[in-house]
Amino acid sequence: MMSGFTRYILWQATGPLLLATLALTGIIWLTQALRLLDVIIAQGQGAGTYFFLTLLSIPSVLTLVLPISLFIGVLYSLHRLYSDSELVVMFSAGISRWGVAKPLLMLTALVSVAIMVLSIYIAPAGLREVKKRLYEIRADFASAMIREGAFNNPINGLTVYVRNRKLNGTIEGILVHDNRDPVEPVTYMAETGNMVFSNSGPRLVMFNGNIQRASNADGETSLSLLYFDKYTYDLSQFTSGTSTQYYEGRERYLTDLLWPDPDDVYAANYRPRLLAEAHDRLAGILYPFMLTFIALASLISAEFNRRGYAFRLGVAAVLALGARLVSLVLFSTTVTYTEAALAMYLFPLTICGIAAASISGVRIGRVLRQVRAMIPTRSQTTARGGST
Repeated sequence: MMSGFTRYILWQATGPLLLATLALTGIIWLTQALRLLDVIIAQGQGAGTYFFLTLLSIPSVLTLVLPISLFIGVLYSLHRLYSDSELVVMFSAGISRWGVAKPLLMLTALVSVAIMVLSIYIAPAGLREVKKRLYEIRADFASAMIREGAFNNPINGLTVYVRNRKLNGTIEGILVHDNRDPVEPVTYMAETGNMVFSNSGPRLVMFNGNIQRASNADGETSLSLLYFDKYTYDLSQFTSGTSTQYYEGRERYLTDLLWPDPDDVYAANYRPRLLAEAHDRLAGILYPFMLTFIALASLISAEFNRRGYAFRLGVAAVLALGARLVSLVLFSTTVTYTEAALAMYLFPLTICGIAAASISGVRIGRVLRQVRAMIPTRSQTTARGGST
């Protein structure tokens, strides 16, 4: 059973953790949403599709936000306990530093498990679904082209205008201007038409219209006009370049990063980057512990100070930022040198060990001085050699 003291400490840290997660997720989610906005508007998609795609990217955002939010929650809770003199009372009651740290480390373990689940499966699945939906939206020229009352440019050099589109699918007042070849632009005009989908691709079937073909060859302009009762305009030529689809590092499951398919061309070309991504996900489980230990070592050993703990808070923030930057540098280094992957695990473990020693009351500077004193200097070695 969890004691009341443990529940109290957990509650003090969980509230700020959730608030920080909500705030940071909202900010980063907004930047992700703005990136998708242009694509959605250009392809004529609705608000429902837009919000669904942005929600799918939230799990990947949480993998970045949760360690930072945890650090803020732990730091805030410790500062509040010190400011209200609650930690002083706890220490006076015989509770050790590790007794105070235990609930916070339990919360850190929960956050670490959540990050592991998100990074291994949920976040890649969401990003894969976003890419799949965007792939389908870009390939859906019917939605991009058939927007009534507007001149649409689904691709460069192609302009489509539709006056009206009925509920039964009939299209009225069609204008298609194909200027991809400026020397011989072609204009299609028809009274009505229908969009037809077949195994070979989409087709625009037009009725009762004409084809105006201009030629500017040899400096002379000529115009030919052809009337038709029925004409089929092939749209598959615009979707042929969208058949190739691959998943980047963030969009792959952990198994795909470590053991890609032998026929995967992207994995063969970017094997070091995929391996670095895999190590970064596995090492990411240690980052919450690293940041929590930094917060604990910065404040839990502090003495009561009426002036506050702004300096210690600033030091903790700088150390956490520096440690995270070093982690990013190690990731970039691992992309180039695969052997550096071991450092991605050793670095957060080393930070945790140093912080744990500080929490236990071990002064790192004093230990280093004692170790240095145990090592004989060159003059002492020479003196011993001369005396013998």
